[in-house]
Amino acid sequence: MGRHYDTQLLEKMRSGQRTQTVSGVEVLVKPIPEGGQPGDMDPRLYKSMKWMPLLSHFMPKPRNDASVLEIVTPFRKMFGEYKGDYIADEGISTRHITVDSADGYPVPVRVYKREDAGENLPIFVYYHGGGFFGGGPDIVEQMCKLLVQNIDCVALNVDYRLCPEHHYPQPFDDCWAVLRWAHDNAARLGGDPVRIAVGGDSAGGNLAAAVALRDREEGTGMVKLQVLLYPAVNLAGAHTEFYQGADLDKYRASKRHGKVLRSVLGMMTDMMNSDGLLDRVYLQGKLPPEHIYASPLLDDFHALPPTLLVFGEHDMLAFEDFAYARTAAKAGVALKTIVYEGISHGFADQIGVMPQAEDCIQEIAAQMRAAL
Repeated sequence: MGRHYDTQLLEKMRSGQRTQTVSGVEVLVKPIPEGGQPGDMDPRLYKSMKWMPLLSHFMPKPRNDASVLEIVTPFRKMFGEYKGDYIADEGISTRHITVDSADGYPVPVRVYKREDAGENLPIFVYYHGGGFFGGGPDIVEQMCKLLVQNIDCVALNVDYRLCPEHHYPQPFDDCWAVLRWAHDNAARLGGDPVRIAVGGDSAGGNLAAAVALRDREEGTGMVKLQVLLYPAVNLAGAHTEFYQGADLDKYRASKRHGKVLRSVLGMMTDMMNSDGLLDRVYLQGKLPPEHIYASPLLDDFHALPPTLLVFGEHDMLAFEDFAYARTAAKAGVALKTIVYEGISHGFADQIGVMPQAEDCIQEIAAQMRAAL
């Protein structure tokens, strides 16, 4: 148990980071800690993915008549395996509660605090990723605990209902209900109701962005910061001023890592674009995919809270995430955008394995200090 890397790599990443303006967006670019050639994959990522071009030939293809549940079941198992390690347990208390959703369903929530926590703390409500059908609170528990170690706060880890057994609006209502409960019960948590952040990764990032939009639309004003880690922000796949689709040929790929990178990106993109899979999994005809609660990129971005947006340069969602950044910047949102070089999708929950994951948590803590 513990870190699989020297903590000096965190310092190397910080000392080598640079700020550059890309298409009108100020971006904090984080290098691969060990360095390398432009377009290289992080060595830890490459080691775990280098056999993908070979293995992809042996992966079974779903039947043409396969149900959505049959399609996602193999991925659900993969998304349910924690790939990190355990570095953030000491001095953190965990409390298990339930919060009633709109239909009365008791949403399980894990509440984390320091054992010597202060008072009137900032509150962080977190929604895990997993394509709306996988993942879970176990996968992001170390993220939440590490955040509490980095900043004295209350962190809530939300176990919203998964799809396709459930569908919109149930997962969304679960997430909203926990935010409302945290706001209304802030004093009981030792938190401050006027210092609340919502966050999520991938599908959880979609839910966090949608919750922030609902908070704006209903005028409740609870969300003071949104933290979006490689979020899925365009379930409709709609083209916008800044998004014209993903182009695999435009990813920066080095000669030595290009074959593996293209294979990984191709497989992940195929899964995402499989006949509107996320639409079929999550929305199931209950909400048009063009609605801003399904595709936050299609909003006009007025009156959004300060936003921290994080993704990797090799993420299959990088094009829509950068379009989100450009749209937010144009609308005047207080925005910080961080891009990790050599990194693909789903890195932030690999605490103790990927130094970028630990660095990301430190950046969230810093943004909470600045914004809340």
